Amino acid sequence: MEQQELKQKGKPAAHLLPWILLAALVWLCVFALFLRFGGGGLTLFFEVPPEASGWEMQFSPEGIAHVAGSRVSEDGAELEVHLRADARGETEAHLLWDGVEEGGLYESELSMRLYALPFGVLFDSITWNFSGWEIFTACLSLFLLTASLLCFFAYRREKKRVYFSYRATASLGLAIFFLVASFLRADMLLAFLKGENAGTVWSLLVGTIVTAQTFMRRTAFILVGFALVTAASNLVLMRHEGARPANMLGIVVSAVIVGGAAFGIWMSRSMLRFPMRNVLLNVYAWLFVYLECLLAATMIRAFEAGRHEPAYDRDYVLVLGCRIRPDGSLYPLIRGRVDRAIAFVRAQEKATGKRAILIPSGGQGPDEPMPEGEAMARYMREQGIPEDAILPETRSRTTKENMLFSRWLIEEREGPDGPGGENRAAFSTSSYHVYRGGILAAEDGWDLDGMGSRTKWYFWPNAFLREYLGLLAAGRVQQLVSMGILAAASAGLTMLVM
Repeated sequence: MEQQELKQKGKPAAHLLPWILLAALVWLCVFALFLRFGGGGLTLFFEVPPEASGWEMQFSPEGIAHVAGSRVSEDGAELEVHLRADARGETEAHLLWDGVEEGGLYESELSMRLYALPFGVLFDSITWNFSGWEIFTACLSLFLLTASLLCFFAYRREKKRVYFSYRATASLGLAIFFLVASFLRADMLLAFLKGENAGTVWSLLVGTIVTAQTFMRRTAFILVGFALVTAASNLVLMRHEGARPANMLGIVVSAVIVGGAAFGIWMSRSMLRFPMRNVLLNVYAWLFVYLECLLAATMIRAFEAGRHEPAYDRDYVLVLGCRIRPDGSLYPLIRGRVDRAIAFVRAQEKATGKRAILIPSGGQGPDEPMPEGEAMARYMREQGIPEDAILPETRSRTTKENMLFSRWLIEEREGPDGPGGENRAAFSTSSYHVYRGGILAAEDGWDLDGMGSRTKWYFWPNAFLREYLGLLAAGRVQQLVSMGILAAASAGLTMLVM
């Protein structure tokens, strides 16, 4: 596989957009078919005044719409009126209550302007209800579920093509986001399926734009808890591994998470001018939910990668290095990586008879007595691995160089077509580091499988955040476009109902 081709697979792409638009078109067609063959008409609901003894609806001018049917609820508290269009145009509908006096708690007359549109569609300017709006809300909920399934299938497909890729993670994040959006509007779908009064289009729009606020407030404590655990893990990590900038990433991002959640709650209770507050708050809330879904997808992918088991068909197994002791022996972290690789090659040979070459990879740090690759090779020999099954790499200083220099060793041994052709390779590292290692290999055009050894809990939060930031950076253009569309939609809906 060409290097550039594999690099493109590591980026979130707009490949899902045509399918999502097609799904929207399909559900719009379902709605149109319902209007065409389902009879159409507009159903309005009114609260019945306790003293009302009857009712009448008049139209001015007449001939535009008529009452096709009506029903009063069993408790007599709600009147359901079904209207149908006779001709295109507009008319004023007047609902007159018998027995209701002027000046009381209830009005004796309610007026509303109706618009008769093509295809027999009636539109009420007060409630914003239109013919078939109940089936429209049901189709909207089903569209969100369909979009979620499309994104999930795209995630599964991308994962099969290149297991370690930001593109697969982005697809999973979108699947979670659409699922959350459909769940937030599930009440409208359930009301339709039960045949209950689901309210009005206006209430649907208001509910849609404020549910993100509710979701943000209810999940804020989960994010704050995650931030506190992340900050605590960084303190433990710095105590064991030193106060390096990379080990303080969680503290910085945790402060941003806590600040972001606090800012959202403050906005929901602030004294900003009403229109500005609602627009900003709803845009912020929906973006907050979207970024939450991407974080959830990243965590799922990192956990999944840490538990991944390559197929038993490997020719080479790289072991990614990390710090060793001053006497050249292995710390538990790096020893776990080596033990995991040894266990894999032995299990593969037992299961298939196929023997794999181990490549311990790592150069010599300033405080290390020897290259990490050499120290790992020595440990492998002590564990009974024969000399001809070990191919040390002793120059690399970073994970990216681990991959690159190890690949060069394989190419020198097998030829330039080795890693991507007949010879298959995998790598072994700590479980929290598997996803990162696979991403770095893919960026260099190497579709490399990976496996992870068990590690301490405090390594995980930093790994989540590093890959989350990597996901946003890898597809920054696409992410900005997605967030821009989401912000524009939430702002537009908010201004529409104000």
